[in-house]
Amino acid sequence: MEGLDFTIEEASIEEIQQAFGEGRLTARKLVDFYLHQIETLNPVLRGVIEVNPDAQQLADESDREKERSKMGGRLLELGELHGIPVLLKDSIGTNDKLNTTAGSYALLGSKVSRDAGVVERLRKAGAIILGKASLSEWYKFRSLSGVPNGWCARAGQGVNPYVPSGTPCGSSSGSAISVAANMVLVALGTETHSSIICPSDHNSVVGLKPTVGLTSRAGVIPMTPRWDTVGLDPRDEATMEGAKFIPEGGYKQFLNENGLKGKRLGIVRHPFVEKIHDTAELAAFETHIDTCRKRAAEIVDNLKIDDVETILEPNHSGEVSIMMAEFKAAINIYLKELVDSPVRSLADIIAFSESNPELEKLTEYDQHTFIAAEKTDGLGEHEKAILEKLENLSCNGFEKLMKENELDAIVVPGSRACPIFAIGGYPAITVPAGYATDGMPFGICFGGLKGSESKLIEISYAFEKATKLFAQLQNSGSLGLLFKYCNDVMSSAIQHEAAKPETKKPCLLFEKKPNRSFEWVKRRKQSVALFLRCVLYGISDGIHMSCVLCGISGEDGIHTSWVIEVNPDALYLADKADQEKKAKLPGSLSPLHGIPILLKDNISTKDKLNTTAGSLALFGSVVPRDAGVVTKLRKAGAIILGKASLSEWANFRSLTAPSGWSARGGQGKNPYVLSVDPCGSSSGSAISVASNMVAVSLGTETDGSIICPSGFNGVVGIKPTVGLTSRGGVIPISPRQDTVGPICRTVSDAVTVLDAIVGFDYNDAQTTRIASNYIPYGGYTQFLKANGLKERDWVSFSIDHQTVLIQNTTTTFFNFRQHGAILVDNLELANIDTILNSALSGEATALLAEFKISLNSYLKELTASPVRSLAEVIAFNQRFSNEMIKEFGQENFLASEATNGIGAAEKKAIWNLTNLTRNGFEKLMIQNKLDALVTAGADVAPVLAIGGFPGISVPAAYDGKGVPIGICFGGLRGSEPKLIEIAYGFEQATKSRKPPTFLP
Repeated sequence: MEGLDFTIEEASIEEIQQAFGEGRLTARKLVDFYLHQIETLNPVLRGVIEVNPDAQQLADESDREKERSKMGGRLLELGELHGIPVLLKDSIGTNDKLNTTAGSYALLGSKVSRDAGVVERLRKAGAIILGKASLSEWYKFRSLSGVPNGWCARAGQGVNPYVPSGTPCGSSSGSAISVAANMVLVALGTETHSSIICPSDHNSVVGLKPTVGLTSRAGVIPMTPRWDTVGLDPRDEATMEGAKFIPEGGYKQFLNENGLKGKRLGIVRHPFVEKIHDTAELAAFETHIDTCRKRAAEIVDNLKIDDVETILEPNHSGEVSIMMAEFKAAINIYLKELVDSPVRSLADIIAFSESNPELEKLTEYDQHTFIAAEKTDGLGEHEKAILEKLENLSCNGFEKLMKENELDAIVVPGSRACPIFAIGGYPAITVPAGYATDGMPFGICFGGLKGSESKLIEISYAFEKATKLFAQLQNSGSLGLLFKYCNDVMSSAIQHEAAKPETKKPCLLFEKKPNRSFEWVKRRKQSVALFLRCVLYGISDGIHMSCVLCGISGEDGIHTSWVIEVNPDALYLADKADQEKKAKLPGSLSPLHGIPILLKDNISTKDKLNTTAGSLALFGSVVPRDAGVVTKLRKAGAIILGKASLSEWANFRSLTAPSGWSARGGQGKNPYVLSVDPCGSSSGSAISVASNMVAVSLGTETDGSIICPSGFNGVVGIKPTVGLTSRGGVIPISPRQDTVGPICRTVSDAVTVLDAIVGFDYNDAQTTRIASNYIPYGGYTQFLKANGLKERDWVSFSIDHQTVLIQNTTTTFFNFRQHGAILVDNLELANIDTILNSALSGEATALLAEFKISLNSYLKELTASPVRSLAEVIAFNQRFSNEMIKEFGQENFLASEATNGIGAAEKKAIWNLTNLTRNGFEKLMIQNKLDALVTAGADVAPVLAIGGFPGISVPAAYDGKGVPIGICFGGLRGSEPKLIEIAYGFEQATKSRKPPTFLP
C-alpha cells in the first residue's frame, strides 16, 4: 500500500500497530485494503464465503476509540489486536449479520444465540471481524471419500494460491488461503484431525493447533468435542482444564530467536520422512535439520513410535468410529440450541441435501459419512473400547517416545503426523519450510506433549527466523505473487468458454479486430481502476480468470510466461489515480497519469516488487532507490503494474540459454506462433504488449534486446541513443552500450513514453548530461507526422537474404517511394562482416570486462542482497539446480569473472569498435546525407549497439508461418526526431500490425 508509505502485505501485527501509533495507517484504511484484496483475488481463490457488511463501520469505531484513548499526547494501551481485521472459519458462530454455516446451504439463515467464545475474546481485544472464510464443507465429514478438500456448496472449490491445480488441503482451507494471499493478516481455523496443520502446510503459512482444552469449542459447529480445538472460553469444561497450561505472562514471551538452543528434537524417519517423494522437499528437510543443529539444538534421530502404522490409519485405530458417534450427538445439540435454523438434527441435514441436490452438489459429492454417523447411537461399549485403545496408543506411542527420550518436540515434514496429535489432543505448530519442484509449498511441523506450547513457540519461532531466506529462495520458483501455475486450474474453464457461442465480454480493452491497436492516450477518460481490473481479470459469465497473474491471454487463454511478478499495490494505485483525476489535482492531466506499465525485471523499483534479472540469485534483494526511468514514470503518474520476464541476466549468462528463458519466469512464448523464438532479452516486455495485456512496457538494450523482440512479437520498440534515458538503477551489462526504451503497440504510445523517461539523472550523471543536449524543445510527440516519409533520404540494407524477407522488403520499399521517401540503394557498409561478428569486432571482449565491473558495483550498492559479486552469482548458480546450469551453462559469466578490468586487450577492442563505427555507419550516413538506415528484422542491431545509435522497430509484415517481421529505422546519435517522423509515417501508411494468433 505504497500511497500510505507503509507495506501491509506480509506485515506483522506488531508492525501494523506501530503504523497505527505513528499515524501512517488507520483501521479503516486497513479494512478497505483487505476488502479490496478480497474483491480482487477471491473470485479466483474462493477463500472467503462472506464479508461482514459492518466491517468498515467497525473500523471507523476502532479509529475513534484510538483517538479517544489519547490523553496528553499519550496513547493508552488498547491491546495488540485493536483495529486488526480477522477472518473466521465459517464454523465459528458470530451473533451479527454474518451467517455461520460450515459451508452448507442447510444452515444458511440460521441464527446463533451468542458469539462463539473466541469471538467474544477477539471483540474484547478490539479485533474487527472481517468475515467468514470458506472451508471443506462440514469439515469434509459429509463424505470422507467423496468431498474434495477446500470445497463447499456456498463458496465452491477453494484454490491453492501457489499451485492452483494442487490441493489447498482442509478443512480450514479458506483461512489458510486468505492469509497466504494477503486477503487478511489473521484468520482462525479449527482442527479435529489436521484441519489447521494441513492447510497451513499446503499454503505456506503458520498454523498453530493448541492443546485440546487450551482453547474453546463453545459456539463452534462441532465435529468431535473430544478432539476439536480453536480458542479459549470458561464456558467449556475442557477449556477450564486446559487453562492450567497457560503460562503467567502469556505466550509472546517465548518468541525467542535463540529458542532452538538446548532443545532436544526427535526425528521419526519411519514412516514420516520415508514418505517424502519430492526431491526438493527431502533435501529441504535435511537442510532444516542441519540448521537446527547449527542453532545448538540436539537432534535425536531414527526414533520409532510404537504402533505408528495403526495410529496413522483412522479406520484401523477406530478414530473414525468415535468421530461418527460424537459428531451426531454434538451436532444435534448444537442445532437445537440455535435461535432459528432450517435444520435441527443431522437427519434434517441429510434430508436437506437430498431435497436440494443441485445446491449441495449431491450428484457429484455423496454424504456417506453423514448417513453412517446418523446410524450411530451414542458411545456404547464398542466405542468405549475404541477410546481405551486410542488412549493406550497415545500413552504407549507418542508420550512414551517423548518422555523416554526427554524430547522437547518431534520434527515432522509436512502434516504427516496429524493423526498422532489428533487422538492425543497434543499441540503442534507448522511453519513454511520450502517449495516442491512443482511449486507446491510444504511445511515443517513441531509437535509436543499437552501444554508444551511454550517450548513449541520457542522452537518454531527460532526456526522461522533461521530459515526465512531459504524459504524466500525456494518460493521464487512459484512467485509472481501468486498463480504461476494458474493455467492448470483454469484450463477447464477456458475450454468451457471456448465451446460456448461467442458473446460480447465486458473486458473492453483487449484488441479484437485486425489493424486496431488500443491507444490509451486517446481513451484516458475511462476509469483507470476499471481499466486495470479489465487487464487483471478477463470476466465471462461470472468466471474471473486472472489474466495477469497467470500469464494468460484474455482472448485465447494461452499461457505465454510473460510476467514474473505483479505489483500487489496496483489496484490501490489505480484507485488513487482515479481520485486524483476526480479532484483534478496537478499532474492528473499528464498523458501517462493512471497508465499501467510493466517493467523489464532488470529495472529497479523501490516497492514490493523484486528486481532480479530473472535470476533466483537476486530474489529478495533490496534496491536503494527507484531506477531513474521509474522515478520519471511515477512523477508522470504512471502505475507500475509489475515486472516483465526476460532472457535471464539479459541473455548474458550463456550463449546456449534460449531467448526468453529465465529461472524465475520460465520460457517465454511468442504469442503469434508459440513454437517460435520470442527473441530477447526484453522478451516479456514485448510479449505482454503484443498479447494486449498491457499497453506500455519498458525494455533495455545492449545489443538487440529491444529491437529484436519487438520485431518478432509485432510491436513497436524504441532503442534510444545511449544516455538519452538513464541507466541508474538498472542491472547493467555495459554502461557504454546499455539503454532503456519503450515497447508499445503504436509509435504514438511509444513516443509518449519516451518523452516521459528521457533526461538528466543524477545517478547516471555524465552520460545523461551529454545526451540531454539531443532532447528537442517541446519533446518528441511533435514529430508524430503522418507525412513523415516525405522527402526523407534512406539507404536500404538487408542482411538476411531469406526469400520471405526479400519479398516483404521489396513491397515495403515500394510503399516508401509511394509516400515520398527517397531510397538510396546499393550502398555498402564498410567492414559489415566484422561488425556482425562480436568476436572479430572486439565487442565480446569489451562486454565481458565491462559486465564484471559494472555488475559488482551494482551489487555492492544494494541495501540487501543474497549475492554481492559476480563470483557469488556464479557460486549460487552452481548450488541451485533451478538455475539449470547443466542444461544452459554460464560460460559468459565464467569468462567475465576471469577478466581483470579494462586492460590492453579491452582498450584495443574498444578502440576497434570506435573505429568500425566511425569508418562504417557514421561515414555511410554523413557522406550520403541520409536520414535513416532501414533494414528488415533485427540483424542491424550490432551496428547500432557498438556506436550507441538509436533505432525504432515497427511491425511490417508476417512470414508464411504467421511470425511477425519488423522493420528497423536506425540513425545517428540524437536523430530520434527524424526516426520518429519516419517510423510514424510508415506505420500510418501501412498499418501492418495484427492481433496475436497463438498458433502452435
